[in-house]
Amino acid sequence: MSAVQPESDRWIGVLRIPRPGGRAEGPQLPQDALEITIRRTLGPGLLERIQVTNHSGVGCTARLRLALDGDFADVAELRGDRRQDGTVEREVEQGTALRLRYHVSVDGRSDERGLEVSFEGASAAVDERGIAVDLGLEPHGTLEFGLRYAVFDGGRWQGPQADGPDRRRRQRAAWRRRRPTIECVDRLRRPFERAADDLFDLRNWDLEAELLGGSAGAAWILNAGVPMFTGLFGRDVITAGWQAAMLGPRALAGALDAVAATQATVTDPWRDAEPGKLIHERRWGPQAALGLTPRDAYYGSQTTPAMFALALSEAWHWTGDDATLRRHVDVARRALEWAHSAGDLDHDGFLEYRKRSPAGLRNQAWKDSDEAIRHEDGTIVDGPIATVEEQAFHILALERLAEILIALEADDDAADLLRRAGALRQRWHAAFWMPDEGFYAMALDGKKRAVRTIGSNAGHALGTGIVPQQHARAVADRLLAPDLFSGWGIRSLSDRHPSYNPFAYHLGCVWPVEQATFALGFKRYGLDDHLDRLVAGVLDAAAASCDGRLPEALAGHDRDVVPAPVPYPAANVPQAWSATALIQIVQIMLGLYPFAPLRTLAVVRPRLPSWLPELTLRRLRVGGATVSLAFRRRPDGSAAWQVVEQRGALLVVPAGPPDDLGTGNWLERLEREALDRAPGRLARAARIAIGRGSPVPA
Repeated sequence: MSAVQPESDRWIGVLRIPRPGGRAEGPQLPQDALEITIRRTLGPGLLERIQVTNHSGVGCTARLRLALDGDFADVAELRGDRRQDGTVEREVEQGTALRLRYHVSVDGRSDERGLEVSFEGASAAVDERGIAVDLGLEPHGTLEFGLRYAVFDGGRWQGPQADGPDRRRRQRAAWRRRRPTIECVDRLRRPFERAADDLFDLRNWDLEAELLGGSAGAAWILNAGVPMFTGLFGRDVITAGWQAAMLGPRALAGALDAVAATQATVTDPWRDAEPGKLIHERRWGPQAALGLTPRDAYYGSQTTPAMFALALSEAWHWTGDDATLRRHVDVARRALEWAHSAGDLDHDGFLEYRKRSPAGLRNQAWKDSDEAIRHEDGTIVDGPIATVEEQAFHILALERLAEILIALEADDDAADLLRRAGALRQRWHAAFWMPDEGFYAMALDGKKRAVRTIGSNAGHALGTGIVPQQHARAVADRLLAPDLFSGWGIRSLSDRHPSYNPFAYHLGCVWPVEQATFALGFKRYGLDDHLDRLVAGVLDAAAASCDGRLPEALAGHDRDVVPAPVPYPAANVPQAWSATALIQIVQIMLGLYPFAPLRTLAVVRPRLPSWLPELTLRRLRVGGATVSLAFRRRPDGSAAWQVVEQRGALLVVPAGPPDDLGTGNWLERLEREALDRAPGRLARAARIAIGRGSPVPA
């Protein structure tokens, strides 16, 4: 058998079935065979065309039988042994279709699903086991027929639409035609194009219709990953939207709208929900319908509220759209008020988490698997737990919300947020810094003792810019030390730790989504050599991965020992934030930082790897302007650049990293050409955006 997938929603398979009894003398020859070609098009429902061809000079009579069945398992049951037993009824509909109906009840709650397969084309016999087609093929003859699959979900049948495949193809073509593209060697161009296409292919069309009311594609809601993470995943969709903003604002706009629409308004311990908290996960499977899991609307996440404020400010940076700020600022306020009150369990300023739902997550920070947070000796950490990265995200969220409030003329509230952020910056460093390691502790345990485990968590703090300049290089060096840096990326856990396993989800794997944040931190502090090493590893991993796709996670094997990237065994492929991580890494490598309210695009010390002599980025959109830029590598790895095309008002200006550890005042050029000429309110907001608005107490 051979198969090809020309698009994510199309699959073509070719089967060869030898015909026995052939002889060299003929008329039936030894190589004579039947060929079965199967063409499938997905969404909504499934269309299947089957063509049977007789590659012989002798006619053929045979019966082709298609056995049809369905177990209707919840996707959450695929990795475990637990299974909710229901009943499946089989009905033959008018002799041309087979309908399977699944019904399950638990404790007075019930759920119903269904599958209908209808036959089109040749004569067939449909019974409760499947479909049988009698083949009477002339020499070199062909027979073709079709199957239509419809599903019953949410109380209604959904099946293929007459113009569905053509409409989807037109929409995909329009996306490719309008979005930014890069012109460079295939080693980067192909993974970049693959990542951009995956975002379109991961769209949750049903959820867009439900939550966004049919916005004609102006806002997208992405599934987090396939096959396990379909539905609404708050921090995933927000992170992916932010990381993909260079391609356009649609995924970011949809993420903000969807997460805002599901903000918690009541206290619900079963769902770990509290007023102001933002969604972690929302699923629609049988387990959720039966009330066996709280994941029909689960809020066990510290990350989503902070990421919402960050993403809202980033949307403004790219679009300059004040209406977006006004629409969502109250959601951001309520989310950070939750963090200030219910999210801070002991009222010490730091965020702690503790599971309340018996079916909830033990860990509710960036690494949310139950085994993720462990002491240096391998024992599990008892809560309430305050992880190092969640404090960093929270501090950044306070600053970004202050920026938003200044833009909306709520200066007093902004000043209060900046004071809180400044105080927390100082306390954060004192609480988590380990001088003997030159690194930050992973967390504080329930007794406020440092969890001295070495992992990737502290890299997020570098990405947020809250690490004091005098310690940034030490943190970056530790992240790229051999026990953390595999050669493909930075491991989630040091390989010296007793719990390390290269195949463990948060105890050894390399997460592409994290690498983008670490790269942002290296760029922010002007650590060019560190950035070059990390970017080279991630881009090499993408180029060497199947179809140029970065999976959800890579195993933690050292590149010198296993010279090819190994996917995490149960990795989702494609995964939204792995695709967007690659997009953002390209943005970071090129040093592109927009501030659309000032009609400004800063180009911050772009760099290109040795195998990438030149690159042209086409159709980058900042506010109402569109610009194309060409980059050419210099011998030292830095890149010269120029604007090759521009439409609309946009100041494209060179700048240096905001927390550059080198000498010189990087702000001088940017302030002279943009900040100092701007209206005061926008200039103040811009300074906060680049980390110049949160005073640290003496």
